[in-house]
Amino acid sequence: MALVQIDECDFHAHRDAQQMVDTCQDFADHLIVAEFLPHSRWVAYINIRTLEQVIYCVELSLNGYRIVAYDFDNVADEVANCDTVYPSAHQLLAAISPLYAEIYGFGRVPLKNIGR
Repeated sequence: MALVQIDECDFHAHRDAQQMVDTCQDFADHLIVAEFLPHSRWVAYINIRTLEQVIYCVELSLNGYRIVAYDFDNVADEVANCDTVYPSAHQLLAAISPLYAEIYGFGRVPLKNIGR
């Protein structure tokens, strides 16, 4: 089974981040596009507070979703080097929120992005 290919021409990080926030609002305690980090066509950031009240800042790029900090509007050096990439918002939420995974039944297996 092949991974779904994303057409680079259709990808716009900030727009797609806002779409994720709009679609997944009920799946987290707090979910918003980061207000104080720079966005571009290729990278945007999302602030998430899970149902368990754990805080994350997540980068969205063409590769997928990647945790970059355990604080809102922040990219922490020790976290930003993480190579765990989640190909969908639901896989990200299932990995960081056991309550979400339990309620919505999504798997918790991340995609390792080796070629980064």
